[in-house]
Amino acid sequence: MTILAIDFETATSAAASACAVGLAFIEDGAVTQRSYSLIRPADLRFDPGNIRVHGIRPHDVLDAPSFPQVFAGFADRLDGALVVAHNASFDLKVLRESLSLYNLPLPRFSALCTVALSRRLWPDSPNHKLSTMAARFGLGFRHHHAGDDAYACATIALEGVQASGARDVNEMTDRLGLRRAVTAQRARAAGGIADRALKAQVRPAGAATKGPFRFTVRGSRGTPYDVLLAPFGLAGAWRLACSCPGARFRSECRHVRALHEGDFTDLVPTEAPAMVHLERFVLERARV
Repeated sequence: MTILAIDFETATSAAASACAVGLAFIEDGAVTQRSYSLIRPADLRFDPGNIRVHGIRPHDVLDAPSFPQVFAGFADRLDGALVVAHNASFDLKVLRESLSLYNLPLPRFSALCTVALSRRLWPDSPNHKLSTMAARFGLGFRHHHAGDDAYACATIALEGVQASGARDVNEMTDRLGLRRAVTAQRARAAGGIADRALKAQVRPAGAATKGPFRFTVRGSRGTPYDVLLAPFGLAGAWRLACSCPGARFRSECRHVRALHEGDFTDLVPTEAPAMVHLERFVLERARV
């Protein structure tokens, strides 16, 4: 089974605006192959906030291949693979919506989120961001460079094998119950690429005409708790607030902390529009 770590950078808040991808393949307990490619988004529009994060600008991708061209280089290895990503919900969303934009099929594979892995194996860490975990393992890298991020993610997975006492990444993933199936699907037919790219744009979580948004998380004993994404305080800053007992004594309970780190393991399935805002909120917070 192929095991590859993947990381995307996007040009805008739209998931289907990938402008770079990094891959790191794991074989026999080591990273054996790495690749990085810039991607030319469909409409070449970049948000200033995204540029500040990854430093990629429109002129950098003018001669870059399109997403279908880049995807063709690893699509055959993705089918049946275990895909590893840090905050996997974000990278899988970019993959899904980019394939949908070009009406390409999504291969069948499974996924491992190294945020969830890090929370499970290293609960003593002050947080479980990629930069924090990379520093824990003495890994120097350029954060938000897709190639370096993918390699850091693969390194976390390999460190997890050692910490868990498993034989390999596959056994560790199953032993910890962290494997998530990603089913094959054919993207729905739609209009032209430009039209679909415009539809993929989403408004920030704090847009005045949206929200608040309510979610449900499962406690350690299966008890459901409400989590609200809404503006609080005089400044009206958007934040998450949980109804669990732990939230009465601290500003950030374990459920909110997990969501902040992009770990949606305990989140009860939620309607797509609300999830768009939650994912956008988490992404913007991680970039601050």
